[in-house]
Amino acid sequence: MKLLTPRQMKTIDEIAINTLGIPGIVLMENAAIQTAFKASSMLEGKEEPNITVIAGNGNNGGDALAVTRHLLTMGYAVSVFSMTDVDELLGDAYTNGRILKNIGVTIPVISEKEDLERLKVACRNSDLVIDGLFGTGLNRFVKGIWSDVIDIINTFSPKVLSIDIPSGIDGLSGKVMGNAVKADATVTFYLPKVGMVQHPGASFLGELSVADIGIPYALSENIETARLSEKNDIKKLLPLRPANGHKGTFGKLLVFAGSESMTGAAYLSALSAYRTGSGFVRLAVPHSCISTLSILLPEAVFAGLAGYSGIKFNEYIKKLIDDADAVLIGPGLSRTDDALSLMEAVVENCNKPLVIDADALNILSVERSLLERLRCETVITPHPVEMSRLTEKSVSEIQEDRINIAKNFADEFGLTVVLKGAGTVIVANDGRTSVNPTGNQGMATAGSGDVLAGVITSLLGQGLSTYDAAVTGVYLHGLAGDIAAADKGAAGVMASDIADNIPKAIIHVQS
Repeated sequence: MKLLTPRQMKTIDEIAINTLGIPGIVLMENAAIQTAFKASSMLEGKEEPNITVIAGNGNNGGDALAVTRHLLTMGYAVSVFSMTDVDELLGDAYTNGRILKNIGVTIPVISEKEDLERLKVACRNSDLVIDGLFGTGLNRFVKGIWSDVIDIINTFSPKVLSIDIPSGIDGLSGKVMGNAVKADATVTFYLPKVGMVQHPGASFLGELSVADIGIPYALSENIETARLSEKNDIKKLLPLRPANGHKGTFGKLLVFAGSESMTGAAYLSALSAYRTGSGFVRLAVPHSCISTLSILLPEAVFAGLAGYSGIKFNEYIKKLIDDADAVLIGPGLSRTDDALSLMEAVVENCNKPLVIDADALNILSVERSLLERLRCETVITPHPVEMSRLTEKSVSEIQEDRINIAKNFADEFGLTVVLKGAGTVIVANDGRTSVNPTGNQGMATAGSGDVLAGVITSLLGQGLSTYDAAVTGVYLHGLAGDIAAADKGAAGVMASDIADNIPKAIIHVQS
């Protein structure tokens, strides 16, 4: 499903109104009807329910005023409040305010602290409160009486329905702009907005409905948009498993991973690669790790690493890479001089799809020239702290603009970026962008990233492009985490549980 930025939605609105000739008030009317239907569905089973509607100053407030009229027509008892005298509203919002006044509806204005008590009583006595304070274009922090109103909505409302987006959420980044409505449900229009699938905003939406308001979807066809990964998209990307295939058919992987204190990282990345369908995984690890890993994962083949310099070492690395279909470097690698020498040899010799994770990313952040020397199709998988080191931006800067920062980095260095976190962002070097909906807080555990790196590398080895492998791998990884959390509870999930549930995730997508 496509995701729009607030600016893109505004452009589409303008084209619909100014080029196609659809009156703005018609779009507002359609939005109000859809919201009224959603409100009605939330009140099923309630006898003589009471509704409170709170309208802001702009078009979102106009939607709220129009919703009020439709709910009154449907026979509901509705109280409506406005943050401004409706005679001072503009455009279509003004029109809908005047209609309500013309049919005898009293619209109290909330402008002073003294007005808040009346709103508090109304919310407490309502079965549903409809939030129409701010829309997706909010670009300032919520302060003063506006924040007080949001506090009342959150404290005294039994159920909340937000129009377009919970008020106070940035429609681009998902950031809470000082204070925000915590909705039980949200009706958004035309297509979801990017900030709705980015945290923390995503956790304020409640149940999200996407309503058709009469704008042709063809208007978004030529706009470069992000996408929300969906099961059917992933199903189409899963590699085929021919009945006459052999281990070479399903990809030969080379994994540079592990160190004496982090042997488990190598194990988890190789295990997850096998669980994703790889036919052959060679673990290139320090000799001291091989005996332990051969017990943990007897299916793996091993290449010992020693003497991390010189022509022979370089030729050895080249030979290992030449025999692989895809390469992973980083999990548990450590940040020693030997790890740097290995990274340099891989960058110099790699002509196969490459995934760079964990300590290999930390090496890149110090030795940035290695980024510029990459000659192969590459996926990097940073979490926000690693991305901070790579970009020399603060973590807060990255979290507030995840998509654009990932997009700029992918474009600058010609690679695919997987910016991990809740709502993982995947960006190709040509600008294609996806946001992942699967996963849960239980996956914030040591080794989870090693599992993801193995999944993506496995899919590369089975023939997917870097972007498709990243999108598919992130989705399957998150879904496996969801399956594990359903079984063990979020607090009990370990990285090995995620790896072990990859096959179930694949079966779920195929079903």
